[in-house]
Amino acid sequence: MTKLFTESQKITLLGDEFISQNGLDAFHIKARDLLESAQLHKSFNYQELVEKSLDPTFEIPQTYKYGEFSDFPLTLARGKYCFIDVYFWRRRPTAVHNHHFRGAFQCLKGFNVDLEYTFNDARSLGKFHSLGDLELIGTRNLRPGEAVSINFLDKFIHQNHHQDDLTVNLCLRTPEENQSNISNYLLSGLRFEKEPGLLMKVERLIKLCALEDFHHKNLEFSFDEAINFLIQTYETGTKNSRILRLQDFFKNKLASELNFDIYQFLDEHDRKLDEMESLYE
Repeated sequence: MTKLFTESQKITLLGDEFISQNGLDAFHIKARDLLESAQLHKSFNYQELVEKSLDPTFEIPQTYKYGEFSDFPLTLARGKYCFIDVYFWRRRPTAVHNHHFRGAFQCLKGFNVDLEYTFNDARSLGKFHSLGDLELIGTRNLRPGEAVSINFLDKFIHQNHHQDDLTVNLCLRTPEENQSNISNYLLSGLRFEKEPGLLMKVERLIKLCALEDFHHKNLEFSFDEAINFLIQTYETGTKNSRILRLQDFFKNKLASELNFDIYQFLDEHDRKLDEMESLYE
C-alpha cells in the first residue's frame, strides 16, 4: 500500500480516538491539526494513487458515486467515526456553501483561493429559502500542505476557487449528520437549503416537462418549489416550451405574492462571480 493510503489510515484512527474521548464539537480543530502535522501533500503521487485505486484488492467503501461530487472523488481510508476523501477539481469555483459534517481539508496539489463568509437572515421566502446579508470575512491562498477547519453548518460558510488546471484537496471528515441539510448562498444574498425531498420533487417536475404536456395550473406549488425550479433551470438555454411556461408562471407567482424578482438575484450573483473570478486570472 502506498504511503498516502497508510498515513491516511493512521490519521483516521487518531481522529476516531479524539472523537471517542471528546465528542464532535472540537473535531474541526483537531482535524486541521492532524492534517497539518502529517503533511500528506508530501506523500501524494498520482501514479501510485492510480495503481492502488485500480488494484484488485482495493475495497474501501466510497463516499460518493463518481461524478456526484467534484470532478473525481476517492475515499482513501475509513475509521469508525471519520474518514478521508480526496477530491480532484478542474479550474473553477464552487458554490458558496456550508457543510453538514465536521473536519478539515488540505491542499495536496495546485492552488486554492478560499473565501469565508457569514450570513445573516433578513427575510424568509419559505421553509428552505431566505434573503440576507452574505458578508466576506476572510480570504486565504492555500498552497500544498495548508489546511482549513470545516465547522458545522453556518459556523463555516465558504467558497473555494480552484486556480490550477488540476487542484487536489484531501478532506478528513465525519459522516453527514442526519436531519441536517447543507445550504448554498448566492453572492447577491439568497440562501437555498438543499432539502432532499424538495430537490427530488423539482427534478421530477423538470423530467416530466421533457416527456409530455400537462396542466401545471391544476397543481399546487410552494414558494420553495417555485424558487428551486427557477434556480435549477436558470441559464440552461432550454427551448422546451413547457419549462418556459413554468418559468413564467413561477416568476409571476413570486413577484405577485412575495414581491420578489428571483432573476434579479440570479443575475446579480453571476455579475459578482464574474468580477471575483477576474481577480484571480
